[in-house]
Amino acid sequence: MFRKLLAGLAFFVFPIFLHAQAVSPVTPKLASLKVGGYFSFGQMDYGQHHNLGVGAYGDFNYFILGNIGVGVEGEARFMNFRTKSNVTSQDFLGGPRVTYAFNRHFLPYAKFLVGGSRFHYPNYISNQAYYYTTYAGGGGLDIILNDRWTIRPADFEYQHWDFPPTGLTPWIYSAGLSYTIF
Repeated sequence: MFRKLLAGLAFFVFPIFLHAQAVSPVTPKLASLKVGGYFSFGQMDYGQHHNLGVGAYGDFNYFILGNIGVGVEGEARFMNFRTKSNVTSQDFLGGPRVTYAFNRHFLPYAKFLVGGSRFHYPNYISNQAYYYTTYAGGGGLDIILNDRWTIRPADFEYQHWDFPPTGLTPWIYSAGLSYTIF
């Protein structure tokens, strides 16, 4: 008898301590975590070569004021300059982003990223890679297809590398697809 009374009491009391409550299925989701990949096209100030590449990104978004969301984004991009001398670069950047949701499908955003970039010089100059501090500002558009998939048709970044003597300022356009973890 005592066990039944204790079990019944626990059934009613423990949810109060856990602040448990039912959430309506129509309650909007405030936070999301997405991971994805993209293809990139851009131009580096090092020569006049257009470059192609691939990359991966992840972003966490939390909507604080209805349609306005704040979060963080991280990315890794691997570019090849399509030259015979095999000049390549890799970017590893992360930083804050702001999102404004026009409706539940279109999410334009702005971001400011900081990190490092690896630059592999042409074979006739040096067969070594060097690392440079990189700053990038940009923005884009995410289109939510369903609960799990989001397409990123446009992502633009303007970067500044601390490349001697005056720096490099590449621009990069990317498009890709992401999967929503939650």
